[in-house]
Amino acid sequence: MNSGASHAKLRKTVFIFCTANNLWLNVHVTKKMTLMINFRSSIILLKCVSTLIRFISSLVILLGLSFSVQADQATPTIVLVGEDEWYPYSAYKDGKLQGLAVDLIEAAYAAVNVKVQFKTASYSRCMMLAESGQELGCFDSLKDSKLSKTHLFHQEPLFTAEIGIYARASSTENNIKPRDLREKHVGVTHGYTYSDEIDGSQFIQREVAPTDVSNLRKLLLNRSEYSLVYTRVVDYLVSKYPSEFKDKVRQVGSLNQSELYLSFSKHRPEAKKFANLLDLGLRKIKKNGMYAQIEQKWRTPPP
Repeated sequence: MNSGASHAKLRKTVFIFCTANNLWLNVHVTKKMTLMINFRSSIILLKCVSTLIRFISSLVILLGLSFSVQADQATPTIVLVGEDEWYPYSAYKDGKLQGLAVDLIEAAYAAVNVKVQFKTASYSRCMMLAESGQELGCFDSLKDSKLSKTHLFHQEPLFTAEIGIYARASSTENNIKPRDLREKHVGVTHGYTYSDEIDGSQFIQREVAPTDVSNLRKLLLNRSEYSLVYTRVVDYLVSKYPSEFKDKVRQVGSLNQSELYLSFSKHRPEAKKFANLLDLGLRKIKKNGMYAQIEQKWRTPPP
């Protein structure tokens, strides 16, 4: 390419860059001024390029912030309360809330692009916070006639679990049914519901304990004849407190295989939306295999 063509291309390039920045360049080229104009044009070009780079950088930052805001708006965060002492389903352990229910809820909501932050509380307080509208939801609970009056429920159960009927190890009884608990002293945990049949019975003499572990301790102290506790919870408590419970309590019957749910507040307008999203998320993780992976993980829970 000859010198004149090069200068023309350079002037054109400079003009385009400078025009974008409200700068105008009017250069008249003569053969004697070629070197000087080349030099000056190069300086002006560099200044224009620098200005353009700063402009593009600012634009990228603004776009990044915009995308970030849009991402935050598209990924809502909700706060849920989990029971603090119901391992391996939900318990505050090693500085955080963990358990089968925690992992299932987190995975289900992640599948529908919802983030979850967890709080902990005792079961009775957890349910009260949801019922009063102070919190969006509490887990885990049955979806029975009593709680359906005070809480909103999703459709897909989180999981199923067996409520066992326990007696002292010296008992020779087996295959005890709910009807066999009439006129008996039966240990229950404060705030828990067990079934419409049990909760509605006026013929059961309830021995109320603040926690499942206290429930079993009352059984061993002869304060009750039977204790109603979820079987996997008993398995964990026996492993945690072997000197107290190992070979001292035994399952003599089963109340039922219960479906457990997250209880939403009827006083929170967004509750229905997030109940539906939970159902959608649970169906998704069941289909993609994530649900089965989480179940497998918690079949042998960490001690």
